[in-house]
Amino acid sequence: MKFAVIEYSSKTGMVWRHRDDYPNYLADPDKEMDPTSFGCYVSALKGEHIPLTGLILGPVNQVSRAAQLWRKVVKRVTGNWPQSYALDYLKGLDAVLVVHQISDGHEVTAFTKRLKQTFPQLVIMGVPTQPYGLLEQHWQQNEGWLQDFKEFAGACDVFISIVADTVPLWQQLLHKPVVYLPQPYPVDFASKYYQEAVKKQKVIYVAGVLSRPTIERGFIVAAKLQQRFPEYSIQCVSEDDTPIQPLAGSRSTRVPFAQWQEHLAYLSRVALVINTDHTFTRGRVQVDCAAVGTPSIGANSDGQRDLFPDLPATVNTSVAQLVEQCAELLEDPAWYGAVVARARQRLQPYDYPTSAQRLTALVAKYL
Repeated sequence: MKFAVIEYSSKTGMVWRHRDDYPNYLADPDKEMDPTSFGCYVSALKGEHIPLTGLILGPVNQVSRAAQLWRKVVKRVTGNWPQSYALDYLKGLDAVLVVHQISDGHEVTAFTKRLKQTFPQLVIMGVPTQPYGLLEQHWQQNEGWLQDFKEFAGACDVFISIVADTVPLWQQLLHKPVVYLPQPYPVDFASKYYQEAVKKQKVIYVAGVLSRPTIERGFIVAAKLQQRFPEYSIQCVSEDDTPIQPLAGSRSTRVPFAQWQEHLAYLSRVALVINTDHTFTRGRVQVDCAAVGTPSIGANSDGQRDLFPDLPATVNTSVAQLVEQCAELLEDPAWYGAVVARARQRLQPYDYPTSAQRLTALVAKYL
């Protein structure tokens, strides 16, 4: 099957192609391909990653300097790219995964409509970049965005959700076939970073983007947990020097942002991860934790629900309940080991070969 992921832009502006000896997770994350996002689909299906801007301005298409200048002028004046760029490069593809994002989403919608008209036999799968919770906030504050998003979904054959709990929400909203498919994950590679509990440091790591609602709850949990287990230190990612009020008086440090492989190694060394993100994310932190043998609690992500079912959390889960979950893990090595073992077992179907089978079967249904 000839497959491609199409996004509005890319790091290089050029087509990135999977190679068996150079999958996405080995590529330079700053200059080539993200090891944790849609590049996973490209490598799982051994396809290509195509930037829409590369079709419009080159170098995916050969575009003259005069045409580039004219298209840029039209974009500046009207706010939209002219729909005169060629789609010939996409001829021969069997299926594409088109990624819709908040910024420049209208351009992706216009492209997807045209793509379906030009190649009606092509199976178009649509997926959003941002999690459902953040998208819901956005369309409530930005009139017209939701209608554009519905038009995007309407031009797709099937809409993919990477979070099982949001499937009925999307179905009600879009009135389109919505299929749950967990994001492909390089299980074998990531599992090389697995570390047994006895080798972990007495560190509680609080993950999450601080600007998102309810993330602060994780710091409150960590501070209360440290009061019960003073031998454990608290660490979190350093975004800036803004004080984290719930950690005032706690023994805590900030660690610098790390690329994926370094982050895997870091997660393998800590005893526990707390992440109270309740925006219905895929839960990449939780997936990484399952691979390296570290329990994660607090999120309503798909990774949390699926991989750590014994540590459930919703937006209504109280701080006290989360503290008790953590305490039980830290006090009972047998329970800790059982939770980790179950997560590792449930992670296996996320690997690239199995994910490719699911996606291929989905495409065959709509061909």
